[in-house]
Amino acid sequence: VRIGATLTAELRGRLVQRLQQLAVSYYDRHQVGSLMSRVAYDSEVLHGLVHQITAGFLLQIVQLIGVGIMLLVINTKLAIFTLIPVPLVIGSSWFFWRKIYPRYYRYWDAASKQVAALSSMLGGIRVVKAFAQEPREYDRFYRASQYHRSSRLWVEESTATYSAWMQIVFSLGGLIVWYVGGRDVIGQSMTLGSLIAFLAYLAMFYAPLATLSNFTTWLTSFLTGAKRVLELLDTPIAVNEPAEPVAPGPARGAIEFDNVHFGYDPHQPVLKGISFTVRPGEMVGIVGRSGSGKTTLVNLLGRFYDADDGHVRVDGHDVREYASNDLRKRIGIVFQETYLFRGTIWDNLCYGQPAATVEQGLAAAKAARAHDFVLRSPLGYDTPLGERGAGLSGGEKQRLSLARALLFDPPILVLDEATSNIDTEAERMIQEALVQLTAGRTTIAIAHRLSTLRNADRILVFDRGHLAEEGTHEQLLSQDGIYARMVRIQTQLTREPTVDRISEEADFARQVATAVESVSHQRSTAKTSGGSGSDSESSEPCTSVAVAEEPTRKVVADHDIRWLDPATTSIDQGPMGTLRITIDGEEKEFDDGAFVLCAFPTTSLETYLSVRVWQSDDDDREIGMIRDLAEWPKSVRTIVAEHVGRRYLFRKILAFHSLQLQHGHLWFHVETDAGPERFCMRWSQSQAIEFGDNGKLIYDVEDNHYIIPDVDELAPKDAELFRRFVYW
Repeated sequence: VRIGATLTAELRGRLVQRLQQLAVSYYDRHQVGSLMSRVAYDSEVLHGLVHQITAGFLLQIVQLIGVGIMLLVINTKLAIFTLIPVPLVIGSSWFFWRKIYPRYYRYWDAASKQVAALSSMLGGIRVVKAFAQEPREYDRFYRASQYHRSSRLWVEESTATYSAWMQIVFSLGGLIVWYVGGRDVIGQSMTLGSLIAFLAYLAMFYAPLATLSNFTTWLTSFLTGAKRVLELLDTPIAVNEPAEPVAPGPARGAIEFDNVHFGYDPHQPVLKGISFTVRPGEMVGIVGRSGSGKTTLVNLLGRFYDADDGHVRVDGHDVREYASNDLRKRIGIVFQETYLFRGTIWDNLCYGQPAATVEQGLAAAKAARAHDFVLRSPLGYDTPLGERGAGLSGGEKQRLSLARALLFDPPILVLDEATSNIDTEAERMIQEALVQLTAGRTTIAIAHRLSTLRNADRILVFDRGHLAEEGTHEQLLSQDGIYARMVRIQTQLTREPTVDRISEEADFARQVATAVESVSHQRSTAKTSGGSGSDSESSEPCTSVAVAEEPTRKVVADHDIRWLDPATTSIDQGPMGTLRITIDGEEKEFDDGAFVLCAFPTTSLETYLSVRVWQSDDDDREIGMIRDLAEWPKSVRTIVAEHVGRRYLFRKILAFHSLQLQHGHLWFHVETDAGPERFCMRWSQSQAIEFGDNGKLIYDVEDNHYIIPDVDELAPKDAELFRRFVYW
């Protein structure tokens, strides 16, 4: 059992590693559900085979040999007659093998298609419900289930027929022994006692032989499952790692596309002879109609695919010369389709930089304008998210995705429609931040909304796989080509001069002007070092800018987070449960409703506190953060602790007194940080969800929150009791 479980676990690990190594193009051709079936179910046949070999096969062989020797000792003639059914067993097994082997392929294929159908339906459940297509999806799953049912019946009927035939064959052997042995007893050439003893051993001989005949079924199942597993393990890797990768030198952010041709289908090229360069620290906008190849550029730059012809270079080296990890550490990508994992907001924020400090993570979130909405979430950065970031709006997901890329702090930042799902106000805030954060950092911004490219140094216009136009906004307008036509179309769509739009544009212009002015010198320096920026120089090889001085990029950590100092800040009790904040050197006293939000309320209510003040009835802003309340005077600690305690109404479970399951509900009697408590939870996975690495967030029937930060930190008997009922 231990050997089988260990081998199966190792096999699954190798399968997952292979899936990670395969190129993105592999997943374009295979259903995710089918691949999940291979990892979860096909690999399980190895455990079954090892179990049969170690627990049954070897024992049966030993028993068969030992009993066979005893039969020969008792009566050699009868022992020979005993072997008469063996040719029938061998022939039947061969016939069964040829008959059942193809059917097992169909059975495993049907099982994977059933999983794929269910995975597809659940993955798109919002679309299914939006178009009221539940009956249609059920029919699709039902057909897959029926296909699986018929395949399984076919296999099991064949197996049952084979087993019944084997029983007949072995019964025939017993009848032969009875007939021949009976005649010998009557002829007095054999005693009755010897015959009875022989028949007893005969039963012991045929029992392991029958078991071994069933080994054909187990072996067939194993071979068909193993073939599907080996097919995955033997899949060639389309994007191979270089045999001798180049040593990653200083990351400058120079990019070159040199006569690049590429097509997802070899007969339908997407990019046709694309050539352009991006100098270190330059911001380049890419526009074009849908399907013109904009996102394909991102795929080639990150080496999710390899170009069919031509070269894609980063810092003077072809991307195929880099180890994949070294290349992708230089590039931060905000994808058009935002993907967030199940886990907390903080887990998703730090996905690319697991070792990031709290200060770095908060700075990245603040830079991407995600900090405020995260703090307003029920548990701040500890708020759990569902599949694909369920629980956040589309704009919030994109801002969190942008923060994740900024925390990665790459020299090259790629924004693939990064503001497509963001409202005007959020876009304005992000554009203002990006003006500073892209200074000295090579940035490629892909957008349909041309207003997001107003600060780009150059704009590339793609059309039908070709680079059709290149230049600044003003140059492209003067050419009166594709870009000018796109601008006119978008201008017509927003022609009505509403007061809100005029106000928004005026505000945006004022806010961005200052930021643009502050970084214009850095941009001009980067351009000068990389070339004059004329059209003729833009087509020079990227190696020509390899000697350019590395521009100084704005790191995320520089983004302002105001840490309040107890020496210059006073906090007092305000009216109606609010706080009164006074900061030395500032004329204004925040006495109109200041309050505190905690960034990590489940970890500590005394660290990383955001002090905020209302600007209007539905809008607030942060005036500063408290790093550690322990550094403040006792009177302030008491006031803030009481204030925060009223806001975050949840308890930490420290120990269990009892836990019982009754009528589909779990009844808890626990010791919490606020003393002993009793509560009831509906026994469902949705009511006790994963929290952190090894914790649980529990919702009782009244939707109160209880947290176990780490189940392993409970007393062993308490942890065992909890996992007996909450095993997921």
